Amino acid sequence: MKKVLLPMFLTISVAFSQYSDLTHGLGFAAGMPSGTGFSYRQMNENYGFQVTMGALAYSYDEDYLEDDPYYYEMEQKSDEIYTVPTGGNNNFWGNIGLTYYKPLHRAEKSLFYGFAGISVYYTSEEYMAQDYIYIQEIDSTFTRELVGSEKKVHVTNLNEYIGFGLGLSYNITKNIRLSLELPFTVSNNGDIWMIVPQGGLHYFFK
Repeated sequence: MKKVLLPMFLTISVAFSQYSDLTHGLGFAAGMPSGTGFSYRQMNENYGFQVTMGALAYSYDEDYLEDDPYYYEMEQKSDEIYTVPTGGNNNFWGNIGLTYYKPLHRAEKSLFYGFAGISVYYTSEEYMAQDYIYIQEIDSTFTRELVGSEKKVHVTNLNEYIGFGLGLSYNITKNIRLSLELPFTVSNNGDIWMIVPQGGLHYFFK
């Protein structure tokens, strides 16, 4: 019996060491507390961490103000000023996240762990806009009258997320690892998410 168990033990040990020796990985991650984009993950024997960053900038030109200035049976208030984008939209989105890991149980090709993370998401939108009011002509017919000239509008938004939970990492191959995590997430606005998962795919090379 000992002659059978010893080779089995050595085989499992060698197979496990092939996966655990690789601690540095590059890839992608997506989630509220983890951040979304390119990520670097380091998973050591007793702890690990991940840094995630992503950015996106794009622009488009679309006219939202209709050409026809006449409207019928309007529900809008005639004395209220309305602001409508007229085009020249420039948008930016970016985020950065930091996650700490605590290994709880290791198997031959998987790792069960706890984690805590924090991230910051920033969005910026710049566009041209026009103010106007509705003036009642006769009966239910209204005409639109422009107020002033076009103006540039710049809107920014900053959201912060803090989360903690449990995750599972699985070794698809010796180098490629897939992770799935379920965090308890709280935003700076006081919103809470408990059923929004996050995940990642990394290539471990060292």
